[in-house]
Amino acid sequence: MKPFTILGYSANDEVFCPGCLRATTGLAPSDVDYNGRPILPLYAADSSVQEECCTYCGVSLLELRLVGDAERARSAPELHVEKTRHRGRQPALRFDRKPPANILRDLKDAGWRWDPAAGLWWWPKGAPVPVPPSLGLPLPRLGIAARAPIVRKRALVAASA
Repeated sequence: MKPFTILGYSANDEVFCPGCLRATTGLAPSDVDYNGRPILPLYAADSSVQEECCTYCGVSLLELRLVGDAERARSAPELHVEKTRHRGRQPALRFDRKPPANILRDLKDAGWRWDPAAGLWWWPKGAPVPVPPSLGLPLPRLGIAARAPIVRKRALVAASA
């Protein structure tokens, strides 16, 4: 958790979790409390704030934030990867956002290079192009091979009659 993450708020000489601030007092973080003082955010960097509990629901502010972070991480949309070309020639991969650390490590270990101007990872060497399995891309399709022509004997018999 980042040090400037807001765990809760202090208003009316009480401690509120973000949900209870609006539900119980009807106030928003940008308002002033009933005593005319500004509502103060309680940051994670302050060790004394991490021990605070909401006055109304009784939940620890730190536990509430950790549960919220875990839910956001679980519901994060999956990473989308697009196969493209770098400068029209080299195979490249474009991501919709910054890939996780394990995928970045796999790309670097395999020999892929980052082009910040184009915003993509490109393969500098020739074929074959190793795509890390951690990307979850489908395997390349096998090439189509031609078969020998089919000769039907009935057609030859009917044509000679």
